Amino acid sequence: MLDHLFEADHMTLLAGGVAVAVVLMVLMRWVGQRVATQSAAPALSGDGSFDYAIAGTDAHQPALARIAGRRPTEMGEERVAELQPSLTPAGELVAMLIQIDNARIGEIPTRDLPHFHAATGGRAARCDAVVLKEDDVLVVRLDIVWPPRLA
Repeated sequence: MLDHLFEADHMTLLAGGVAVAVVLMVLMRWVGQRVATQSAAPALSGDGSFDYAIAGTDAHQPALARIAGRRPTEMGEERVAELQPSLTPAGELVAMLIQIDNARIGEIPTRDLPHFHAATGGRAARCDAVVLKEDDVLVVRLDIVWPPRLA
């Protein structure tokens, strides 16, 4: 029985292989797991000034050094910062944590939390950020307009 299979010419074998591949793709499509990508956090409006300094960067110098590299330039290292709200069970905002490259690097100062809560509605947001070296300490400045608002 297998002897007859090997007598076919190469075009017949190629056509058979393509047919099997198409059947496998259709089968995988029908029974495959459907994956929905998570929607990106809304962006905060920025004006390109990078003048909003965040708090708590002193405690996260190793993470900032990894992000900025061995020798940060005078212009700094531009990244996208993710602002993650920390809410009480009652829905009150107690902190807005800042992450860059999945590393916590600081938080929004407490005095500004009501402004960010009003802008984001207690949801996560993102904005452009720059990691700079000032007085031998790495700091982060966000590119946002004041008062903060969504783009």
